[in-house]
Amino acid sequence: MSKYGFGGGIELPKQTEPAKPKPKLERSNVEKAVQAGLELGFVSREPSARSKPGPKRTEEQDKVSIPGPKRVIDEFRSYCRSENLTLWQGLEQLLEAQKGRGA
Repeated sequence: MSKYGFGGGIELPKQTEPAKPKPKLERSNVEKAVQAGLELGFVSREPSARSKPGPKRTEEQDKVSIPGPKRVIDEFRSYCRSENLTLWQGLEQLLEAQKGRGA
């Protein structure tokens, strides 16, 4: 008996002949089958492009990583939480405020 508590296992039948290779498909036959499917109303179920989970993106996305003193980062995150803003919205708000100062 093995250490997992199973006996010697099962006896599989011997293969008498090797598996036959699949026949080559002619491209024209495949194209005919696809065309016939389209004519019958079948549509591809393959995803056209993988979309990211979450809300729909309305503009191009990027990331920024800003190392800095923990007290400053914590204060910024606290500000965003208190204003019910995401981090990028908080940054955008601060940038807009800076534009108004004539900088």
